[in-house]
Amino acid sequence: MFDSARGRLRPARPGTALAASLGLAFSLGLAAGCSVDDGAKGDAAVPSGEKITIGFVNGNSVQFHTCLQKALQARAAAKGVEVLTANSAMDPGKELSNIDDMIVKKVDVIVVQTVNIDALQGGVGRANRAGIPIFLTGVASGVDRSKILGAVVADVEQVGRSLGAWLVKDSGGRPARVAIIGGAPGAAADLMTGAFKKSMGPKAEVVFEQPAFWQRSKAQDVAENLLQAEPDVGYVLVQNEDMAFGVDAAFRAAGRTGIKILTNGGTAEGVQAVKAGRFAVTVSNTPKDVGEMAVENVVALLRKDPSAKKFENVPETVVTKENTDKAPPYCG
Repeated sequence: MFDSARGRLRPARPGTALAASLGLAFSLGLAAGCSVDDGAKGDAAVPSGEKITIGFVNGNSVQFHTCLQKALQARAAAKGVEVLTANSAMDPGKELSNIDDMIVKKVDVIVVQTVNIDALQGGVGRANRAGIPIFLTGVASGVDRSKILGAVVADVEQVGRSLGAWLVKDSGGRPARVAIIGGAPGAAADLMTGAFKKSMGPKAEVVFEQPAFWQRSKAQDVAENLLQAEPDVGYVLVQNEDMAFGVDAAFRAAGRTGIKILTNGGTAEGVQAVKAGRFAVTVSNTPKDVGEMAVENVVALLRKDPSAKKFENVPETVVTKENTDKAPPYCG
């Protein structure tokens, strides 16, 4: 039938496919840089009373992504919204293919936890030309916001700034030797690292920097290399808690428990590690909030609710030993 709200032919709906992903990275899989600038404006409407179908393209199968999908599906079910899912497994080519598949299925909106901005650029353009809006979760840096329906943003640059500010306060402005164990180069890890470096103060020096690709075992290997290369390091930024546990294991095995680990996530295990003194600080901006806020905002935007929020930041909590009881639930 013809959908007058969108001005395009709309076939009967396919069946619902609620696929569960297995598997954090804070995702965080969006690189900075290029802007998305082709296609029509990423806006659309679904009349009140007509069922909404979301096509959710997840970026990975680690804990953050699994919890994000769980929260999104639960909130969608509570609101009577249908969800089709796909997982890009950190592969930009697969992300584009997944977006194409959602276009073929004629979903009302494609929600993307993206792998990187270059993959997203082509996907947004294709969805725009098909008249299907795209909504982003996690990060929206580098995207032409006029081409997307909206975004719920976990501000990874703010995470970097918060951890940098914590380091300045903890070091008292004294010289500090700092290492960075990142996620995947070219993704949101770069945004966090850049903001951290700008915020850690003039007396702090990055003496070691290497990615661990969001893997605990790889992070443990990198941390062992760090201790060999820079035995006097005092602080280590580790970009998610899963990797931070690998770093902690390497430090404990070497009897180096005085090195302070700064990380990101807010999982129950991570908060407990802060409480126990294994991590010095973590930043919590939970996938539970991201998933729930995404559904609420997508529905409001598609229904043309005048109170709808096109872009919204996920709440952030800097968790230290002093406030672990204030950390929000991570996965619902």
